[in-house]
Amino acid sequence: NFSEKMAFDENLKKFKIGFSTKRKIYEALNQIFISKTVSSEKEILEEALEIALLKGSPNIRIKRSENFYMVIMDTEISQETIRILSMESGRKIINIIAGNCQITLKKGQGLDAKFVFVSNFYKGMRVNIRVAFLPISSKLDKESSLFEAVLRIHGLNKVFDFKSIGFTDDKVELLKKSYIHPHGLIISTGPTGSGKTTTFYAMLKLLSQKKNPVITIEDPVEIELRESNITQMNISEDFGYPEAVRIMLRSEPDIMMIGEIRDEITAKHALIAAETGHLVLTTLHTNSSLSIFSRFKSLNVDLAQLFSVLRFVTAQRLYNPLCPDCKRKVMAAHLPPVYRCALEESFKFAASMPLKANLREISGFDSVYIRGEKNCNKCGGTGYAKRKPLIEIAEFNDAVKEEIYRDLTVLSNPSPLEEILTGLSNFESLKTQSFNKLVNGEIDPQTYFNLSK
Repeated sequence: NFSEKMAFDENLKKFKIGFSTKRKIYEALNQIFISKTVSSEKEILEEALEIALLKGSPNIRIKRSENFYMVIMDTEISQETIRILSMESGRKIINIIAGNCQITLKKGQGLDAKFVFVSNFYKGMRVNIRVAFLPISSKLDKESSLFEAVLRIHGLNKVFDFKSIGFTDDKVELLKKSYIHPHGLIISTGPTGSGKTTTFYAMLKLLSQKKNPVITIEDPVEIELRESNITQMNISEDFGYPEAVRIMLRSEPDIMMIGEIRDEITAKHALIAAETGHLVLTTLHTNSSLSIFSRFKSLNVDLAQLFSVLRFVTAQRLYNPLCPDCKRKVMAAHLPPVYRCALEESFKFAASMPLKANLREISGFDSVYIRGEKNCNKCGGTGYAKRKPLIEIAEFNDAVKEEIYRDLTVLSNPSPLEEILTGLSNFESLKTQSFNKLVNGEIDPQTYFNLSK
């Protein structure tokens, strides 16, 4: 009806980042929604997915709050609430998603599943949707099975080069340097949604230019690559990473990409491949690049064997810089005590490290920048600019390896390992880089804390 249309219209006006002109917004709005009234839960779900595709959003969250559900979309700057739903409608949408995935939800059990969404706006384009169902408790209704859902959208991403992703020139050159090796292991770490996949596809784009045979194992294949020398394999319930890696080794490709190392078998096969003349790219869920050794140790992998084939390890995060037009300076003394204490500790940390950037002395630390007022035209009142990647690159070059081989126990101790890498390579930790951005007024204290955890 008209009131729903106007409410949605006003909501869509907030989505400024990602659309080149207002005309595109209203063309999309008119084509999808003016001709029909969104009334059923099925249509609400389709509406949310279409908006996410138009906006380039990676995630939609069906989240419960008190006695209602919210449909929330992740954007490059923040999260936007698309709809507020009754408990009944929220449950129905969760069940519709489960039906699309062809699964049955059981009380108290989380599930990962997937389905294919056919977009009307993109003229029948098929989009892969991965879903995580999260069981939740309810004080009001302890007998019912309640769930939230996170829908991760794949398939619309383009394959970019490193520069267009947003990496600085020095990081681009270091990443390109990693691919001159004919064999060895390159690992990318970071949480879900940190941009690892986009970076890895940029890596594959670069590697494909060498025309060497490349095989990838992914769960799922997020972007279909058209290069004739690249073969992409999908993981399924009956065909996991260990089985896929064994088949991959028999195919003898020059370059292998393993979507994620999750278990001991996959980890050991990856090392064997790297030892026998293959260049292996893979990901691991750790907080930093130097945490990989403790993670591999937990998988019963010999650290000396791992170290012998290791070339590069990266850790990546995404962050939103402050809007340069409306950010404002505040005295550090006016910050909450927890911020002041943490900042002072960070300056002590900075003073103890051989950093490459010139930093203010702790005695000169008197102010930081925070997000600005709500009336900024450039950022639409969010206070932040478009999202950028922050990457930590640990290069295990000959000088680093020679130093560490003198005492391999260093691999289990991140602090001396970081000192060696900082002194003998171009290593800058995420904490160091985010500290420099805080000092230079590019990010606010909250973003700094999120990046430096």
